[in-house]
Amino acid sequence: MKIRLIGVPTFSGSLYSGTETAPTVFRQAGLKDLLSKSNVEVNDLGDISLPSYLPRHNIAPIRNWPSPRKIWEELTNKSQEIFNLEDFSLILGGDCSIITGTIHGLYNLFRDKIYIICIDAHLDALKPSPDTCVGAAAMGLWFLCNHNMFYNKPAEFNSSNVFVLGTQENYEENYGISLYSLNNLRSQGIKSSVYNLLTKIPKDSKIFIHLDLDAITKDELSAVYAPSDNGFSIKEAKELLSYIVQDSRVIGMEITEFSAIKDESGTEAKKVVNILSDDLANLHTDNLTEFHSL
Repeated sequence: MKIRLIGVPTFSGSLYSGTETAPTVFRQAGLKDLLSKSNVEVNDLGDISLPSYLPRHNIAPIRNWPSPRKIWEELTNKSQEIFNLEDFSLILGGDCSIITGTIHGLYNLFRDKIYIICIDAHLDALKPSPDTCVGAAAMGLWFLCNHNMFYNKPAEFNSSNVFVLGTQENYEENYGISLYSLNNLRSQGIKSSVYNLLTKIPKDSKIFIHLDLDAITKDELSAVYAPSDNGFSIKEAKELLSYIVQDSRVIGMEITEFSAIKDESGTEAKKVVNILSDDLANLHTDNLTEFHSL
């Protein structure tokens, strides 16, 4: 299995900068070399090309609009270059709003066969309000799961194909998305929870992982755009991710919300790179099925 490495250097979905330099910082932290040491062949495709003009503003309802949509359209248009069933695609974000364009592109390729596993402290499905200016990073799944005037969502995209793991609060509306709270994952056990989730996904499906680094507690990973007071320990996050990537249906993953300007020493980037290299060494080993066949 080869890994395709693609950067999406953007902060269009956010108020402040920082996430746009994450792809460069992860590369400088030795991501490619560490993956190669795990006997994984890496093809770095560089960063996607972004529009020359991406407006920034604080006008309700969506901050910096239409900049996020321009990023999504670029990701959707480049989906055939980013994804290849013979390779595993590793996308380095970028703010977490890139999920909208990534999933739209995947839907165009695989239709209802694509399933999304988000590891995230929040359900990023906030509905835009004319009275409040909010960044698209808080809304990414809303655009995918609701017909709306802002973005031409995939017409038949099914929100029941989305799972969010690690949520830290309750939501009045989940738009048909399945939520696995941090507390429930801990009480029921990470391994058994992941197995039970994966058994709900049809065998002929394709799985994509969205990792928002705010799912990890700020006590162990602080260089995050909006760090979490609570959250997974790095050990828990590695365990969770490791079990998911073992599944041979997983075709790719994106990493979002790393704020490089909070990491002057580079030690935080190395933590993330180590998580990725350690877990991707287990890519497509299917060891989790053996756990429940005993």
